Amino acid sequence: MTSKYLVRFYFRTLLLGMVVTAIVSLFTEYQNVTRYLFEGQIGEFLAGLVWFLGYGLLIATVSQVAFFIYLFIHPLGMGIFRKLWPYVQLLLVMYAIFDLFYVRFYRLGMEAGHVWNYIWIPIIVIVAGFIVARWKDREAPGGNLFIPALFYMIFMTSIALIPFLSVEDTSWIYRSIFTLIICNAFQLLMLPKYIEASEKEKAERGRVTKAERNEQKRNAKQQEDIQQQKKEKAQIEKRNALKYKNKTRQNKLHDKG
Repeated sequence: MTSKYLVRFYFRTLLLGMVVTAIVSLFTEYQNVTRYLFEGQIGEFLAGLVWFLGYGLLIATVSQVAFFIYLFIHPLGMGIFRKLWPYVQLLLVMYAIFDLFYVRFYRLGMEAGHVWNYIWIPIIVIVAGFIVARWKDREAPGGNLFIPALFYMIFMTSIALIPFLSVEDTSWIYRSIFTLIICNAFQLLMLPKYIEASEKEKAERGRVTKAERNEQKRNAKQQEDIQQQKKEKAQIEKRNALKYKNKTRQNKLHDKG
C-alpha cells in the first residue's frame, strides 16, 4: 500500500472512532453533557463534546495498535503452528469469551450480584465478531477467513478492552466497546479495498516499487528455470530416443549377420 492510502486509512479510522464515541456518549452522558445543549449552555456542551472526541481518538488509536499487532501475530502463528493454527485461534477465542465475563463479573459484580450488567459485554463482542467474520469470509470465497476474522474480532477486541473492564463506571464501557468493535470491523473489512485501490493507482501511473521489481525478477527467474528444465528434459528425451534408434539398428544388423 502506498503512503497516500496508508495515511488515508489511518485518519479515516481515527475519524470513525471520534464520531462513534461522540454519538454514543451523547446518549449515555445525557445528564452530564447533552442536557447543556437543550438548556442553551453551549460552552459547557462544547467542552464535553471536545472531551468525547479526544477520548474517541484514544480508543481508535488503541484499535489501530491492536490491528497492527494482529497483522504481526497471524503470519507468526501460521509459521509456528502451521495446520494447527486455526485450532489454536479457536482456543484463544474461547478463552477470551470466558475472560470477558469472568474478569468483569468476578472483580466488580460478585457483591452486587447483577449478572446481566456484566454478561452483555461478551454477548455483544461475540455477536459482532460472528457477523463481521461471516461478512469477511463471504467477501473472499475460498479464502477460509472466518476463523482468522473471528479471532481478531473477539480475541483482539477483548485484549483491548481489558484496561476498561476494571473501571466501575459503566459509561466507560459504553464509550469503549462500541467504538472498538466498529473500528476493528472497519479496519478488517476495508484494508483489502485500500490495498486494491493503491495497486490500481500504481498500475495506472506505471509506478513500480522496489519490492515489485524484486517480485518481477523472481518471477522472471522462475520462468527461466522452468524453461531450462523443459529444455533439459527435451534433450534427455532426444538422447534416449537416439539411443533407442541406435540400439534397434544394431539389433537389426546383428540379426542380419
